[in-house]
Amino acid sequence: MPDKKMVNQLTTEQRAALLSTHPILEKNYRLPTPMLERTYAVIRERVWMKRTGVYLYASPRMGKTTCAETIQALLLLEFPKLHIVRIDARRNLRPSDAHMFRLLLEGVNHALSKRTHADLLFYNVKADIMVKLAALGGNHLVLIIDEMHRLNDKDLEQLLAVHNALHMQKISMTTISFAQPEIMDRVTGLMTRRQHQLLARFLAEPIQFEGCSSANDLRNILNSYDYDSEYPEGSGWSYTRFFLPEGYEAGFRLINYSEKIWDVLFNALGSYTEAGVPMEHVCLTVEYLLIALRTEDCCNVTISDEDINDAVGSSNLAVFSGLMHGNIGNTH
Repeated sequence: MPDKKMVNQLTTEQRAALLSTHPILEKNYRLPTPMLERTYAVIRERVWMKRTGVYLYASPRMGKTTCAETIQALLLLEFPKLHIVRIDARRNLRPSDAHMFRLLLEGVNHALSKRTHADLLFYNVKADIMVKLAALGGNHLVLIIDEMHRLNDKDLEQLLAVHNALHMQKISMTTISFAQPEIMDRVTGLMTRRQHQLLARFLAEPIQFEGCSSANDLRNILNSYDYDSEYPEGSGWSYTRFFLPEGYEAGFRLINYSEKIWDVLFNALGSYTEAGVPMEHVCLTVEYLLIALRTEDCCNVTISDEDINDAVGSSNLAVFSGLMHGNIGNTH
């Protein structure tokens, strides 16, 4: 990797050599979005107050998994005495007395997660949590569950057993869950079956997880591409500058096109605008623009209306919106 002095004078050849490993090409970058900031503010308060359970729900591609990963990292920075376990829930096709215990042990790469005896798995879960918290000098477990809607009543009963066992040891447990909208049907089912303890512990507070919900949100996201991102590390080069160095030097910024891009994205959603534009489609649109304009970089490079339409079209937002809302016939 070139040093900072060299990177500040990157040639076309040097940029070409670095291009294949750019985060945008490798799809492995995260930006500080307004949606993440709003969500973390809510969750941070719930963790600080040691609330038992909150769940966030949204359609696919809104960025729930990325949010779960980011929240884990932020909580660890702010609350170093927390023990945080993050699991990716999966459906259990047959009723099991051990499925949730196994998921919890897999979440920390426990060597004994493959055991089959439910009592032993439960003991391992409890012991592992207690040992980890003793080492940290803390008494608070935060469990982050992705794809919460995949869990059944038996899984939640096992989770309740863990919660109660930890409570007996004076250990608090906060569960933060991410799910698709079908979780609301699960909540209704639990209410019908009078599973009030499960609702109170894990599904008492629903929060709709939004995508990019306004032109101002998009402006802040584009600002991150223009200023808050960096590649190569330590270079001071934002993503926009890397792909369009001549234009960037002359004042080109994605943020100047935020209103136009937002209008096309919003129109592509059709009438289903309540939760905003999924982050995956926002990122795909911006990535398309940067990559497509790279070969046209010059001091007066601009984004045309056609460029924006092509970028949003390539993200398949209209098709996705139609599929999610059963209106595929009107996605063109």
